[in-house]
Amino acid sequence: MQVLGEYREQMVLIGGWVPFFLFGPEHVGSTDVDIALDREEITDDVYRTIRQHLEKRGYTQGEQPFVFTKEVKIDDGDPITVQVDFLAGEYGGVGKEHRHQPLQEDLKARKARGCELALEHHTQVTVEGMMPGGAVNRVQVNLSEVVPFIVMKGMALYGRMNEKDAWDIHFCLKNFEGGIDALAKQFEPVIQNKLVQEGLRKIRAKFVSVDSLGPTSVADFDEITDKEARDRIKRDAYERVTALLDALKVSEFKE
Repeated sequence: MQVLGEYREQMVLIGGWVPFFLFGPEHVGSTDVDIALDREEITDDVYRTIRQHLEKRGYTQGEQPFVFTKEVKIDDGDPITVQVDFLAGEYGGVGKEHRHQPLQEDLKARKARGCELALEHHTQVTVEGMMPGGAVNRVQVNLSEVVPFIVMKGMALYGRMNEKDAWDIHFCLKNFEGGIDALAKQFEPVIQNKLVQEGLRKIRAKFVSVDSLGPTSVADFDEITDKEARDRIKRDAYERVTALLDALKVSEFKE
């Protein structure tokens, strides 16, 4: 985020780092950095320079035009590949059938369902950490609030096979201060939003029972093999999700 810091007002950090910064280091974090771009606010000149800034710092644009990667070595460990993904909302720009939103001729953002919510509902946090060169740095970042994060995770959970989607949802429900009732109140102002309804209903579809894909994915991501422990974590995930969705009167998504 330091590389693109001058544009932070037009960007929101979404994806796997959101729970880490909202709830603390108990979250596993991610090697991917997902950034939502506000295509209505960023000028053509900014689009033109984003790629230049990234390439100057050693990032390489991949085959997918919205992905940039860089190998980073931390301390004496093996190098890790940091991946920066640019995402944009589905509304505006190109039609829904296209996969990318055009930003500038040589930079595109992948369309992510629900991304608009993060651009509307985010908070600013201060992030401190060690940069690849060893310097300790502190930057301010626009961070998705928990509601858009959960909604987008619901979209992802329904549309792909990635155990961490369900795990992230469970982590948020387990760690939100004040518990399920307090989290439900966060949803109330936007509960009639069609994207919010869709994301939550898709979560319901994957958590319809203790043995559904959602609870099972939570246990799988934690690599729990003991049957009693698996049953316990699956039950906890199912009951927390069910309690939230019941409080919000959300039904199961149907195609």
